Amino acid sequence: MSYDLVLATVSLEGSAERLVQLDPAERRRRTVVAARDYDSAGLWAIVEARLVLQGRAGARVSPRTLESYRQGLCALLRWAQPAGVSLLRPRPDEGSAYARWLEGQNYSPSTVNVRLAAARAVYAALRWAGATEASPFSDVRGASDPTPRWEKRSPYTKAEIDTLLRHAGPQERVYVLLGADCGLRNSEMSSLRRDAVQMNSEQPRITILGKGGRRQSVGLSRRAEQALKVWLAATPDFGPWVLRLRSRSGIRDSLVRLCHRAGVKYEGREVHGLRHTAGTRIYSETTDLLAVRDHLRHSSTETSEIYVQYASKGKAVNRDW
Repeated sequence: MSYDLVLATVSLEGSAERLVQLDPAERRRRTVVAARDYDSAGLWAIVEARLVLQGRAGARVSPRTLESYRQGLCALLRWAQPAGVSLLRPRPDEGSAYARWLEGQNYSPSTVNVRLAAARAVYAALRWAGATEASPFSDVRGASDPTPRWEKRSPYTKAEIDTLLRHAGPQERVYVLLGADCGLRNSEMSSLRRDAVQMNSEQPRITILGKGGRRQSVGLSRRAEQALKVWLAATPDFGPWVLRLRSRSGIRDSLVRLCHRAGVKYEGREVHGLRHTAGTRIYSETTDLLAVRDHLRHSSTETSEIYVQYASKGKAVNRDW
């Protein structure tokens, strides 16, 4: 069985309702069978239901979080089944063994920690269903990251953004500018709705579903506004979403192709590098961390301090920003 992302999308309310209505003994039985058989779909239904019912975000759990936990479940199963690991009765140190396996897959330290967080969510769901009392990942952490934050996912330069825009089609132009000008994250682009775009005013804005499921208002640059107008006018019957690219991987793969076509380096930048471009430009223009915090919607200026490093090291900004 392949444990790539092939799980069917299910309604949050539907999966939670079905599992809640089950007799606890029957819910436990189904969970035990799913764990025994390494059944990705059955286990995901349990994990998702527990996230909705008992997670801090409740039914507002973000698509990004769900996708991350789905990927984490798939990775856990790819490790556990070939190794004959019992999900319900893990042996001592198997949590640490999984962390070392992840590191051996050449995942970045941050990805390893995200996968371990997903594994903790899987076991929280198994305990919630009464299938086990095990908690093999409670004290497990990945190895520390020796690479400074500002050396990862570097911003694109102004010249590179201009080059990308010259080679971009209408949809590509939209997501490049939503990232590089407006500072949107990948998941915020893919989940942007047409009715959240407000351009008939002196201050054109969009309303996004930000980190933690918070609704946030973001101003549009003039060229982002124009790109949206062109794209939306060309696709009037597409449905409620702005982009045809409806997943983070869809935007990522599209940007990889655009970078290749334009001769711009993608490795070490990725989609998030567009957001870093926006933050670096704001700091370079203002030298004001509060302005960066507000533009990128950070919870504190501590998160924004990385842009001082980007600007001072000249990693992304030209003098003509």
